[in-house]
Amino acid sequence: MNSKKFILVLVCVLAGVIAPAAYAAGHAEGASQWDAWMLLWRVINTLALIILLVYVLKKPLATFFSERRTRIARELDEAREQRNRAERTIEEYKVKLAGMEAELEKMRAELRKSAETEKEKVLANAERMANAMVESAKVAAEQELRNAKIALKNEAVELAVQLAEALIRERINEDDRKRIVEDYLVKVGGMK
Repeated sequence: MNSKKFILVLVCVLAGVIAPAAYAAGHAEGASQWDAWMLLWRVINTLALIILLVYVLKKPLATFFSERRTRIARELDEAREQRNRAERTIEEYKVKLAGMEAELEKMRAELRKSAETEKEKVLANAERMANAMVESAKVAAEQELRNAKIALKNEAVELAVQLAEALIRERINEDDRKRIVEDYLVKVGGMK
């Protein structure tokens, strides 16, 4: 609807509303003819003000609404583009997430395999260490046994010597001592 038609329709509506009110005011009891003309004059002034406002504000209002329509359309386009980008991003993340699940499962399998290998290494190392400890304990036990045998032999020899010495002291008298010393001297003298 163009502005001339709009103004014409507005004037007709206002005239249709205000004219009966002015007529009623002019024919009311105790009302003067002057009151009816004042009301009509006010209606004409109001219509003139509306026409003037429409004439003056027509271009700025048209520009404002045109710019607003353009801005709203632009914002809607930007919102659609952002929604499309968001949907693409969501799809990319879904693909990445699916890939991550596969990658995660692969990493879990590798970790399980690595842990199993490490477990086998640890068990093998523990077995080697246990065998080495057993061997070391055997060697130590054998060494202790040898040392104990040597100590026992030394003690037995010492006891035998002490026993022999005690027996010799008991059984040898003074004559036997002299004879032993003479035999020793003869043997040492014959060696010279």
